[in-house]
Amino acid sequence: MIEILKISLISYMFVAMGHNGLIFTPYQKLIDKLPEWLSWPLGKCFKCFSGQVCLWYFIIIKPFNIVDLLFFISAGIFSATAWHKLYYWLDEDR
Repeated sequence: MIEILKISLISYMFVAMGHNGLIFTPYQKLIDKLPEWLSWPLGKCFKCFSGQVCLWYFIIIKPFNIVDLLFFISAGIFSATAWHKLYYWLDEDR
């Protein structure tokens, strides 16, 4: 379960740091040129990106079990959404 929280936080912050002139803005501008179906899972959407990272992490690292795979991805997306809510709740500028 700790893996899911770590992966979702890292993937969420990767997407969040691409907005408002932060460190990954050049990457965001690059993927904005791609078609939407490709740019969203590559970092335009934090839920899509988190789901992709969880999917590929699970396929590469874990023994395959479809129920565990679906749980891992769903929990990663849910956790990324929780990080998103926390990020904007803590952000005093908004």
